[in-house]
Amino acid sequence: MSILPRLLLRRHQLAVLACFTVTLGLSVSMAVGLTAQDSAAAENTAADNAEPADDKKPPPAKAAAFVPATDLLPQSTAGFLRIPNFPDFIDAWEKTHIGMLAEEPSMQPFLETQKKRAKNFLNSVDNTIGVRPEDLYEIASGEVVGAWLPFENDQRRPFAVCLIVDVRGLRQKADDVLVQIDKDLKAGGATRNDVEYRGETIRVYTTKPKPGQLKIDEIAVTLNDDRIIAADRETVVQDLLDAVAGKPKDKPLSELDIFQKVLDVSREAIKQPSQKDGGTVGIEWFAKPFPMGRILRELFEVERGNDIDVLKLLEGQGFDAVKSLGGIFVMAGKKFDFLHRGFIYAPGAEEAKAKFVKGARMLNFPNELPNGIPAWVHPESGTFNRVNLKMEDAFWASESLINEAFGDEIFRPMIEGIKEDEEGPQIDLEKEFFPNLDDQLILITDNTTPVDIDSDRMLAAIRIKNAAAVKQAIRKAMEVEPDATLLDVLPGVEIWRVQRGESDDDFEAELLELGLEPEPGGNNDPPPLLHHWAIATVDKGPGSDFPYLLFSSHPDLLVLVAKRIQNGAKDALADVDAIKNIMTAQKELGAKEVCFDRVTRLKDSLRVKYELLRQNKLKDSDSVMASLLRRVVEDEEGGEPDPLNAKALPQLKEIEHHFRDGGSFYETTKDGWLINGFYLR
Repeated sequence: MSILPRLLLRRHQLAVLACFTVTLGLSVSMAVGLTAQDSAAAENTAADNAEPADDKKPPPAKAAAFVPATDLLPQSTAGFLRIPNFPDFIDAWEKTHIGMLAEEPSMQPFLETQKKRAKNFLNSVDNTIGVRPEDLYEIASGEVVGAWLPFENDQRRPFAVCLIVDVRGLRQKADDVLVQIDKDLKAGGATRNDVEYRGETIRVYTTKPKPGQLKIDEIAVTLNDDRIIAADRETVVQDLLDAVAGKPKDKPLSELDIFQKVLDVSREAIKQPSQKDGGTVGIEWFAKPFPMGRILRELFEVERGNDIDVLKLLEGQGFDAVKSLGGIFVMAGKKFDFLHRGFIYAPGAEEAKAKFVKGARMLNFPNELPNGIPAWVHPESGTFNRVNLKMEDAFWASESLINEAFGDEIFRPMIEGIKEDEEGPQIDLEKEFFPNLDDQLILITDNTTPVDIDSDRMLAAIRIKNAAAVKQAIRKAMEVEPDATLLDVLPGVEIWRVQRGESDDDFEAELLELGLEPEPGGNNDPPPLLHHWAIATVDKGPGSDFPYLLFSSHPDLLVLVAKRIQNGAKDALADVDAIKNIMTAQKELGAKEVCFDRVTRLKDSLRVKYELLRQNKLKDSDSVMASLLRRVVEDEEGGEPDPLNAKALPQLKEIEHHFRDGGSFYETTKDGWLINGFYLR
């Protein structure tokens, strides 16, 4: 292929890959469950603020009702986590399998190393709000709330973190903790200045700047018989004290409509299962997606450089239709080790194509009866995920998103180029490909033994309407793919294998021969997510009522599934007792018509990752997860061979009984998406 058509083809492939990645990414991301809750019962604070007449003696003071944190935090709050009752939380946690796993004698050598690492990491948290996580065991008698508040006009400190802890009945212990905090901060070079505000003393610490640090950090802490309030801004503590006194500067979070909507739905969903199951409400959570996203970006110090501001891009593309999200997290029930019920609030979600705008129109997830797990899904699968997505609509809805991301009107020209380029695939995507896709994607994972870095396998299957048309489109694309090979292993099925080789180096060499420079930063481009993969179209057969477009990280897994579709199989994942239990639990929790459902056998899905972690080889594996980790995780351990001390982990068989089976399902409603997830006892 000549160099100029290859240049065009590269650009075409980039655009299609970007569009298809967005479409598939929406589907796969539905598999990520959120855990937490909000039942945030608002205790009424009937404080009488009327001033008594001068000539009248005021009536005896009544004990003020305790004001929960959701009535103190302002409506500007970007997100919060609330433990309604910390002692109950600890009791329930110790009864969960994760809690029991932490007590296993064989886990202690590994956990001791992690405690030391966690202390180093939590130093940054300690220097933010002063109160340490271990302090909560001593002083928390009721609710514990952590909240993040935006200060977007402050470029140096665009957000604040605060902690509100109920210490009723434990004042003396709380005093002792503050004495120790005072010693620790001063030993670290902090200076203290006490400020009197509304009859309370706020201890304001100015911390010693780190080398090269421009901003000056402060920690503000106040304590009374009811609560500790700690934050990294004195003004935040003052505002919360104003709210305690009944003089808030802003309306309370508990009265915010998008807060109420999410938590009311979550509360109603959790009510019956939690009462029947006897679990403990462990965590409640709430977030505004974009304000909280910006805070997390700053919190984790994400270096953006010249990259696209993804949050700004999505917000401008209509994804701010998602107003809020939150949920309820219940632990240690009779049937459920963990149970989560939550809600993503996005008014108009049921009619996304008509109600949403620009790129957000791709958030179109229709409900459908699950109808069991297809028979072609083999019984060794560790996870099964199924999402309903309007594939064709989502692809074309991505046009404005792709154009804005690239800063140019490239979408339609690329589509036309793919159709007309004589050296390219010459596929009419609008007529030959996308109309022939159905509206369902299935993603399964498994792994092979003995364990090695190539053991984790993944397969995506898109239900299709016209197998012959899709097969022809795939053939056209693969015939101009320099790394593709047609495998003759299964009669009637064209399986294309792609093995990344030297074509990229050859391409750059051709550019140099023509006197052209490779694109800037070409040598620094990230490696492909997968170095080898396979794709095929399989007609419906004895093992399936539908034809599928299959894509797999491993050709052998694709061949296995294709054979099961083509020939049928006597064994299936749906016949496994553990999977039957998960599906029964889903039905009991109300899974009828859903847009997403998932089942997972945790010990099976994690066994390879666990063993590779023990061998310190996880980063070397060829799984998608490992590829992503290699991109986002830098070596901060100075080249230590085993910084986690993972070799101290016990054999999986010693602790696998704590790795429980679980599932999840989502449902599209007119106002958003109900989200549900659980692990069984």
